[in-house]
This record gives sequence, C-alpha cells and structure tokens, in this order.
Amino acid sequence: MMLGADGGEVGGSDVNGVLTIDERRVVGCAHQLGLILSSRWPGVAAQLLAQGAEGEGVAELAGLSRMASPWFVDQLVPELLAELSITELPADEAIELVGRLVGQAVAARKDADEFAAVRELARLSPSLGYPLGVIGDAYYASEWLDCECHADSPERDAAAALEASLRTSNPLDVDSGLLLAVTAVV
Repeated sequence: MMLGADGGEVGGSDVNGVLTIDERRVVGCAHQLGLILSSRWPGVAAQLLAQGAEGEGVAELAGLSRMASPWFVDQLVPELLAELSITELPADEAIELVGRLVGQAVAARKDADEFAAVRELARLSPSLGYPLGVIGDAYYASEWLDCECHADSPERDAAAALEASLRTSNPLDVDSGLLLAVTAVV
C-alpha cells in the first residue's frame, strides 16, 4: 500500500479489496457529470461485479437488462455508489478526472475520430452549465472542428493540441473492462 503526503492510500485496492482509488473516483465522477447513461449502468455494475465488488445494489443493477426502465435503474445507482463508498468530488476535480478518463478511453481505441475526446467532452458541456476547465476548453475547441474555413487556423491547432494532451495525460489505474464500460458512449 502506498501512502500519499496526507497519509491516505494512493492507488492500489481499497473497497472490497478489488477497486483502485482511481476506479472509485472514475465511477463517481462519470456518474456525477452524466457520462454514464442509465442504459449503461447494468454493464458498469456487471464489470464491477466481475472485478469482485460486492453488494446487493451492485448485484441487482448488474442483473438488469440494458433495456430496463431508466427510472428503475436510476433508483439503484445511489445504492451501488454507497456500497462501494463512492462519493462526489469537487466539480473542478471531477471535470479534470473525466477529461483524463475520456482521453485514456479514446487513446485505447483504434477507430477513434481525430477529435473524439474533444467532441465527447464538448457534448457534456451544455448539461453541466458550460463549466470551465477541460470541458469548457473542449466545448470552445469543438466550434472549429467541422468548418473547412478553419482547417489551418490557430483555433484548429489549439483543438489538435487539446486532443493530444487529453490522449497522453497521466493514465488512470483503471481496469480496461471498467474503462470500456464507463466510457461506452465515447
């Protein structure tokens, strides 16, 4: 077990002896910022269960179909989060973490669009009230992606630099199956 400067555990397994701190933080912020759609929660829960996470909410959610009522699914998510001691992060920390998560997921895909991370983060912006940070940067950068008149512009270059930085950010300690389940819409 590695300890950080504050004496808390860094990386490694924590809850139920199976989830890394990064995995717990990723699931929490992906939920908090709306990255995981209701139809995707059964797959996320199934992956958590496959990794050894325990709890009635985890098991019940994992047993649901992707076609289950979003209303029913959404009632179980808080139970899963509580069972796994997953809490909300401060908004700026959650935004930065989702940026890293999306960048890592896009970098792992062979068929990713040239600006897939920027586009996905920009998609989140309106529902979050156009936040600052990497999501706000992505929203601004996305304005220049599909306009041929900006093909060789400083704005397009800035969007390419943002995409590159997202794809090469410090990798999170997240199981590849969980990464795929959490970012299935990316």
